[in-house]
Amino acid sequence: MKNPTTDSLKPCFEPRSVAVIGVSRSPEKAGSVIFRNLLELKFEGKVYPVNPKADMIFEVEAYSSVDLIPDEVEAVIIATPAPTVVEVMERCARKGVKAAIVVSSGFSEEGSNRLEQEMVKIAKRAGIRVIGPNTTGVLNTANNFITTFVPIENLRRGNVALVAQTGMFLGAMLRSIVSSQHFGISKVVGLGNKCDVDDWEVLEYLAQDPETAVVGMYMEGVKDGRRFLEVSQRVTKEKPVLVLKSGVTEVGSKVVLSHTGSLSGKDEVFDAACRQAGIVRVKSLDELIDLTKAFAFQPLPRGNRVAVVSFTGAGGVIATDACAENGLAVARISRKTEKKLRRVTPDWHRILNPVDLWPAVEASGIIEACNTAINAVVDDEGVDGVIVVLAVFRGMALPYDLDILKEGRHLDKPLLFCIIGDKDYMELMTGVLEKRGFPVYPDIARAVKALAVMHRYNVQRKRL
Repeated sequence: MKNPTTDSLKPCFEPRSVAVIGVSRSPEKAGSVIFRNLLELKFEGKVYPVNPKADMIFEVEAYSSVDLIPDEVEAVIIATPAPTVVEVMERCARKGVKAAIVVSSGFSEEGSNRLEQEMVKIAKRAGIRVIGPNTTGVLNTANNFITTFVPIENLRRGNVALVAQTGMFLGAMLRSIVSSQHFGISKVVGLGNKCDVDDWEVLEYLAQDPETAVVGMYMEGVKDGRRFLEVSQRVTKEKPVLVLKSGVTEVGSKVVLSHTGSLSGKDEVFDAACRQAGIVRVKSLDELIDLTKAFAFQPLPRGNRVAVVSFTGAGGVIATDACAENGLAVARISRKTEKKLRRVTPDWHRILNPVDLWPAVEASGIIEACNTAINAVVDDEGVDGVIVVLAVFRGMALPYDLDILKEGRHLDKPLLFCIIGDKDYMELMTGVLEKRGFPVYPDIARAVKALAVMHRYNVQRKRL
């Protein structure tokens, strides 16, 4: 069934042709970086540079105006000074452009409402959907459409979409994710001032996007709260929506107004609405990343019963406290599981959950102890989720040969890791595990919190 909102946004994400307006001969300027990103990432459509003072840019034929391009232009990326954007939009209207990503700043965030309103009036009359202004725009890893003026390379395609009312998520934040995280990206949308395209519309588009399984959002203000919550309630039944909202204090809301020209609203009202709509509210960027990779990598837990396997007894105690604080129960492991663990554990050691792994490591070696313990608790029908605390340090064999890392091994319950020890070895083991789809955390409480949020989300979505 056709969805008018989704159909109208397709040119914003899936254009067959795009013109970059404001490409310069200077390689460091915004328009030039945008144009190079499209070329170097091999955008699947046609790309046209627009510059009134150049015939060729980066060995590609340039045009003095978008309406002089002889072929169809479905989308434009506008990177010219704010006072010129109204005239540019008029030319786009004459050309029959369907989508405009306006990266230019200097509009309502600076008090220039007149310019923004005039631009939107022209766009609406011509049926052009506008993302921005004051944004880095859009990324679609399915076709390598990208509009950011930050150099981007080595994109990892995956199932996570990020939506933000700021350019940070398609700029510095994306660079941070690409260089340090192992989950991949499906879409990124920087909405900027939200002069036209709003959060709820993007969320509706992502709900029907087969590439996206998890949506992470950064919001400063909500324009149409009722519509946003209506759409969220439908989406969260199928896909988790994680929201980090800023401007929650009086001083923060004033900064929001100067950043994107938005009104942030009362935080307690927003928080209650999120709970009603099944949205997962997060408090920091670190927490957003923690939860995103848990949802992106692992299946949802069927219940709240947790098994903990820890190299250290203290780790088991910390995990137990964290489970109690987050509404999780430490599972009672079965007799069958106990028998499996006894094969690698000294007779003097009492077997409980949390499983203190170190006596088994001393008796049977790291690989056999780890494999036996992890396999045993994963196979236990009374366990809904597993947290493993590993220690890695110099002079100790790293557990590269875990059974769970073997190709074709798929688990029906979530398995999360916490790794402690030497920094270099932690990073090495984190890469091994996360590339296989197991989220890793530097702190036990953060791993437990991620699993607890997955459980709460699963319970909530069944009630919606």
